[in-house]
Amino acid sequence: MSNIEWLEEPHLLDPVAIVGFEGWNDASDAASGVVEYLVDHAGVSPFARMDMEPYVNYQMSRPHVSMDETGRVIHWPSTGFFGLTLEGSQRHLVVVLGDEPHLKWQRFTQEIVEVLGGLGVTTVVSLGAFIGQVPHTLPVPIFGDAVEPGLTDRLGVMQSNYEGPTGIIGVLHSAFREAGFTATTLWAAIPHYLAANPNPKATLALLERFGRTIGHDFDVADLMSEVEDFERHVAEAMDGSSDFIEYVRQLESSADKPMIEAREGEQLVQEIENFLKDGD
Repeated sequence: MSNIEWLEEPHLLDPVAIVGFEGWNDASDAASGVVEYLVDHAGVSPFARMDMEPYVNYQMSRPHVSMDETGRVIHWPSTGFFGLTLEGSQRHLVVVLGDEPHLKWQRFTQEIVEVLGGLGVTTVVSLGAFIGQVPHTLPVPIFGDAVEPGLTDRLGVMQSNYEGPTGIIGVLHSAFREAGFTATTLWAAIPHYLAANPNPKATLALLERFGRTIGHDFDVADLMSEVEDFERHVAEAMDGSSDFIEYVRQLESSADKPMIEAREGEQLVQEIENFLKDGD
């Protein structure tokens, strides 16, 4: 039995899909930030939703309550499917956004694959972000994997050779490949000392690389403004700490090793995180 609720019938032309989930795959909200930006910028509502009841442990991801003119409203976790037209073309983009499920990942994944296949999608890009030992002062490192031969080289994306625990994005990418989609996954490396805060710079890097993947230039003016505010805020933290400046310089000197887990400077990291939180 399908858990998909169709809110309207979408009419899509040559659709390409982008998938992002909040949770383990989404350091600093960088990946979900891309899909949220696209949806908000287009001002669209979902044409379909997945009932997450079979896939959610509500003690881990509780529903939210709000008030409207009718009284209390419960908002349950859901995965939404949105459609928007790529500006300057007739092609459509299907955006999939939700929270990483807790249960029955194989069934959940199959439902996503079936929905996208039924919509006529043949190309899908999934996004993720991980915490790495990288400096915020350099371009955001992007890792990835693609079905299309040579695509990662053309995009300037470092080929991922990661082995270990994976999240729903890793599972979905594998399922897309097996189902015959032209599947690409892109992952941004996030500075570990800024991981407690949203990182619009990483979101921008993922969005721009996604645009290059499908051959489209997105309007990023609003996002650029967020990046400028973010960089100014971090620069203020750097200026107040010679230890921080030295620490970042050390990271810059070893910027070719973004997968290495940070094991030093824990007190410094906490100080920077506290500064950024207090400045919000």
